[in-house]
Formats: sequence, structure tokens, C-alpha cells
Amino acid sequence: MPSTSNKKAVMGMLAGLSILIVVYSLIIVQQILLGLIVAVVPWLLYLVVRFVFTLERIATALERLASARTRESGSDGAGSAGDHQQPSESYGHNTETEGGVENE
Repeated sequence: MPSTSNKKAVMGMLAGLSILIVVYSLIIVQQILLGLIVAVVPWLLYLVVRFVFTLERIATALERLASARTRESGSDGAGSAGDHQQPSESYGHNTETEGGVENE
């Protein structure tokens, strides 16, 4: 993961590039809307990259958590009965519902 100084450098470069694009489009091309559209594209790409990296970090953390829980439950041996919910005795049996129709 990039350090804080690298993030600030990237943000500074994007800001400088955006300002140059807007100034160029305003003075030389004289179409401010085109410059704003072009200046927004690098920011959108930056946000997409940050989003992907964040999702990757979340997935990695969830994998670590799942593997830690698996190791933890495996080291318990048979496991304790209070850790997991037990299905009710009538689960899976044909019982009447509120409308009087039996589950099949």
C-alpha cells in the first residue's frame, strides 16, 4: 500500500494536471466545459483505483478472519454446543403453517 507521502504526491500531480488542463482549455481553446470534462477523468480513474484497492484490502481481511475462525474452531476439538445454533426439533418435518397448508 502506498505511503502517505506517495498519496500526497499523486494528489498534487493530479491537481496540477487538472489546473493546467482547465487553464489551457480556457485560454487557448476557449472551451471551459471541455477542459472540465478532461480534467475530471484523471480524478475518476484515481477514485476507481482507490476503490479497487480498498475492496482488495477488505477481501484480504475477511479471508484472514475466516481462516482464523477455522483454525480456532478446529483447535476446539469437538466444539462446544453453545457456539452454534441447533435447528429446532420440528425443522424439516411436515407442520402446519398459519394458513393451514402443510409444508412438503
